[in-house]
Amino acid sequence: MAELSLAELREIMRQSMGEDEAPDLADVDAVTFEDLGYDSLAVLETVNRIERTYGVKLPEEELAEIRTPHGLMVFVNERLRAAA
Repeated sequence: MAELSLAELREIMRQSMGEDEAPDLADVDAVTFEDLGYDSLAVLETVNRIERTYGVKLPEEELAEIRTPHGLMVFVNERLRAAA
């Protein structure tokens, strides 16, 4: 079963922002997308990349409540487990 790791999420987020370096997620439980300078478009691009990479559909209405990379990683992994 595939699972989204923190390292993979960091890389996807880096690609989504077009940055040379991945974001610092050292305090992954507390840092928000806003803290990292990610606007809604960057978060949407991150979600789209995850959907394409992992072949999972992430409903927008459920994603609207997610404010942190950690929350996104947990949500994605729950969806991946449910689909397995």
